[in-house]
Amino acid sequence: MAQTIIRIQTKLMKEYYQYFSKYAKGKQQECKVAWITAFAPVEILETLGIACYYPESYAAVIAASGMEQPLLSKSEESDLSRDCCSYSCCMQGCLELEEGPRGVPPKPDLLIATNNQCNTLPNWWNILAHRYKVPLIVIDYPGDGADRDAAYNYVTAQHRDLIMELEKLTGNKLSMDRLAELVANSRNSVNAWKSVISHIKEKEIVPTGLFDDISFLITARCRPETAEMYTMLEEEYSSKPMADRTLIPLFWLGYPLWYHSDRYLSTILEGCRIAGSNYITWWNIDYAGQNLFECLFNAYNYTFLNLSQKTRNERLGELICDSGAKAAVTLRNKSCKCDFVSAKNIYIPQVEIDMDMIDRTILDEKAAMTRIDLIKETICSGWE
Repeated sequence: MAQTIIRIQTKLMKEYYQYFSKYAKGKQQECKVAWITAFAPVEILETLGIACYYPESYAAVIAASGMEQPLLSKSEESDLSRDCCSYSCCMQGCLELEEGPRGVPPKPDLLIATNNQCNTLPNWWNILAHRYKVPLIVIDYPGDGADRDAAYNYVTAQHRDLIMELEKLTGNKLSMDRLAELVANSRNSVNAWKSVISHIKEKEIVPTGLFDDISFLITARCRPETAEMYTMLEEEYSSKPMADRTLIPLFWLGYPLWYHSDRYLSTILEGCRIAGSNYITWWNIDYAGQNLFECLFNAYNYTFLNLSQKTRNERLGELICDSGAKAAVTLRNKSCKCDFVSAKNIYIPQVEIDMDMIDRTILDEKAAMTRIDLIKETICSGWE
């Protein structure tokens, strides 16, 4: 039977979620389970046969299903304020009520947090460690502000320690050949995804699909099927018609609105199109290196949100210039202040909108419409 995009996506999702319902019935997964942050070195864990789950991603799924509000309320009753990251609040409510669109993730044997995207995560994972009474490993990535050789030695020592701890936990021995295979799979997935998103600037593409499809680069980047699926998706996108040049090209700067049916403000962007987004580039991590440890160091030390402000400005400027956008919709995310900092010092006009990627009550859509109409009238008037 010939593979299709939908068939591959269904297979990957089925395999990822297969133990959620079993957990709800009190069964345990056969292998060791780790809950990890989105930019953890998953290749090491999967090489050692550990099943990995991503609470952040599942919170987005919960919001997309429209279930987030009662879970956020339950979290607040459990003394986790709504001022905290909505990903963490949403998952807290899910765990308290044991409710979610696919149930509850299998109970973790281990928790792994990193600081290469957000300093909130180690604190959130501390709460989870207290809840489940399981070990927590926090990996510190110094970013591009540190001397490269010193940073490489520092990070590699942590990766080697991680391997030793996981070997003890699983009773397995890490195979460097298998690790090389998974790193290659991740690299292929990233490269295929880059080809997919290259079409948004010029083709008639609604960003909804890109915001949703990037989830496979998070939860399944080590799988060979992911690169295969993205290659097929790129072929599909390359055949789409060219974008309507009478529409104002905008850059979407920030997270998707996971609770919105289109993941962005489609209902109030009449006369505009999204020509670029920084979110869909965040997992374009670089696995370059002369050996596997250098590949892992480059990939996870230099994630976009772990870069200096100067480097972020440069990267974001390049993205915006390449997109051809004439203005930006910049999202002041209640949950993720570090991303909003990336919006500083960009050279095109921007309209700032207060929102949250999970909690729909934060967004004042009427106020957002007024601001977008203003920028369309004053900055982009006469655009054809």
